[in-house]
Amino acid sequence: MRTPRRLALTALVAVLALAGCSGGARTDDSAPATASPSSPSLSSPSLSSPSLSSPSPPPAPPPPSATTETLTPTPTAPPPPTSSTTPTPPPDPVMPALHSRTYEQARAELARAGVSTARLKPGAQHKDVTVPRDHDGWYICDTSPRPGAPVTAATTVTVRLARDFSDCTTSFNGYLHQENDPAHTP
Repeated sequence: MRTPRRLALTALVAVLALAGCSGGARTDDSAPATASPSSPSLSSPSLSSPSLSSPSPPPAPPPPSATTETLTPTPTAPPPPTSSTTPTPPPDPVMPALHSRTYEQARAELARAGVSTARLKPGAQHKDVTVPRDHDGWYICDTSPRPGAPVTAATTVTVRLARDFSDCTTSFNGYLHQENDPAHTP
């Protein structure tokens, strides 16, 4: 009479072990198996019989080929998009340092940096100076945006020009000539 109970208990443990292995999740076969807190064990009161005097031997683990064949395949991630399907936009060009260059040299430098020269706007460094139409030989005193700043397609590049480079550092409250400054008293 003890043989059928032992056989039933062994069959139940084998079924539970196989059910735990076929859950679809891949595990590392080299790691030791651990029992989950919700799974019954041989020592639990519901499975042990009061008439048994010694515990039954543990069931033999299923062969490795049986567990690997019962695993369900996990879906693989789609391959990452290639550069031909989704081209990445080039980074915004950076504003070059144009201080002390002529307007003509600045246009060439901006073109080399990838900045559209159509967005280049000249202006006078001083309030009392008017920039002529032919200002290619005038010197750049200041730029906006500052050197090193990104220049987007919508950015207007403003350069402040002076006829002589030495005039870049001369200013009387924004005026080149002191007598033109309204605050000046002779």
